[in-house]
Amino acid sequence: MIKTRIVYLCMAILLVLFAVIYAVLPNIGIETKKTEFSYENLVFNKNKVTTVDIEIAEEDWADMLENAAEEELKQATITVNGKKVENVAIRTKGNLSLRSVVNSDSDRYSLKIDFDYYDNTQSLYGLKKLNLNNNYSDTTLMREYISYELMEQMGLPTPAHSYMYVTVNGEERGLFLGVEAVDETFLANNYGSNDGFLFKPDGTGSDLQYISDDLADYTGIGLKTNEGNSDESKLIEMLDAINNGGDIEQYIDVDEMLRYFAVNTAIVNLDSYQGNMKHNYYLYEQNGVFSIIPWDYNMAFGGFGAGGGRMGGENDQNPANTSTNRERTFVQNNEQPAQADGEDKQQQGGVFNMGMGMSGNLLDESAINFSVTTPVSGTTLEERPLLNALLVNEEYRAKYESYLEKLATTYLTEEYIQSITKNLAVLLTTYVEADPTKFSTTEQFLAAVEGDNSLPEFAKQRSASILKQLSGELVVEASTTTNMPAPNENGAMPENFDPSQFPEDFDPAQGPPFNREGNGPGEGQNGEPMQRPGGNGFKMGMPGANGEPSNQATVIDKNTVLTVTVSLVFLLLAILFVVKFKRRGR
Repeated sequence: MIKTRIVYLCMAILLVLFAVIYAVLPNIGIETKKTEFSYENLVFNKNKVTTVDIEIAEEDWADMLENAAEEELKQATITVNGKKVENVAIRTKGNLSLRSVVNSDSDRYSLKIDFDYYDNTQSLYGLKKLNLNNNYSDTTLMREYISYELMEQMGLPTPAHSYMYVTVNGEERGLFLGVEAVDETFLANNYGSNDGFLFKPDGTGSDLQYISDDLADYTGIGLKTNEGNSDESKLIEMLDAINNGGDIEQYIDVDEMLRYFAVNTAIVNLDSYQGNMKHNYYLYEQNGVFSIIPWDYNMAFGGFGAGGGRMGGENDQNPANTSTNRERTFVQNNEQPAQADGEDKQQQGGVFNMGMGMSGNLLDESAINFSVTTPVSGTTLEERPLLNALLVNEEYRAKYESYLEKLATTYLTEEYIQSITKNLAVLLTTYVEADPTKFSTTEQFLAAVEGDNSLPEFAKQRSASILKQLSGELVVEASTTTNMPAPNENGAMPENFDPSQFPEDFDPAQGPPFNREGNGPGEGQNGEPMQRPGGNGFKMGMPGANGEPSNQATVIDKNTVLTVTVSLVFLLLAILFVVKFKRRGR
């Protein structure tokens, strides 16, 4: 005969077990999975540095480094935070940044990892492709990361991103920024479907000027998905509408694009559609409506150079400044940019010096006071019809300016940017110090965190300039000329072009490709090992909209759900047993 106290004891044990499983297990590092897109939390965890361990045949790795410009695929095994995926494709990636590193004493190449190249059913928690960006030319190591953060805060569909520490065959390669590829997985995750048309403009037609009704004439607008149904795309109709007048709301997500251009303008990202290179963005057409997807921000925060120009206050007597905010005449100054030394790149104290000196250019006046009314450089608004079609409409321009004001008062502020940079300093400094292949010094990284030449100081001065320009207190004339070498009609540089011809503040990271036939895998684009920094790094919450830490959402995998379900069933059975037991008077 079972005694009542034993039954109650068993019931209490089950209750405790249920509570532990339900409340504790999801928070102690169990693999979590709620949907097929769990990689957002498991791979791109912004609260810690992800570990990426690459195992590859030594001869294949040596060949990859020796012939990096070929971007040849090699087979490897990749382990991310302990999760091993075998039979994975890996290659070097980049455009002129790749070429520059090839011609240097460094072998710190950006890498593209394709988890499903050899097996299309394979992924890493749903992630098909991963880019490991080497932070070339960005001594702050934060420009791209913060840019994506601001895009997210403004509601733009943004590639997942976080910092990753990479080893190859047990040897340290250093700290990279991991960025999700914009592909079918990204589209399904952010738009609910990947049945539409994904375009990556770079070359003829990437300025989105109308050429003809024949899609084949737009050789620089690369279609990446749904290629077999290209004749169903509304691309030509969209181009006609933005160039020749029409109901652009029928073809583009106006509000989203206004937010995109507001962020791009605020952070002075000119290696983009708004600059003379007219690239580094994606267009996604779904049901005939086009959205814009941000891409490649290592040259943000004025890194590309905004060009020279003159400014005046509202009382300036210069006639060029008496026009309205909608009419600007640019006056180019005569200062020539410093030239990078393309031949003499030497190891200095174990750190490869690329001659970029990016941190020193953060507070350049042309970047701080980059025009928000005519936000282009090296081109004109008329030559950028998508942006022009938005800004010539007074209603759209007013909304664009309201987004700029929101950025200047909420996100691109000294306090908000400093909350990010300080958290990143806590998270990353150990890894930066240990990085054996880094292009710049730990001191340069820390200088960007706070102080007179930091990213927060840039935000402080840039946001003040934006607000003054919006109020009319400051009039800025747009730069429509550039000292950059011009690409040919296919978006490529001249055959004899040497990257050293670029100004000091130019990064070829995603400039015109020198061997581009696409950006897919293999297509070509775009002694003792060191001790890994302890553990998985410091854990901390990244700031939310009000500077408060934002917690990563915890989701539960199938095993945990099954365990909880079984425990709950046992608990219910125990309760029924007790009730029945008591009814029998036992």
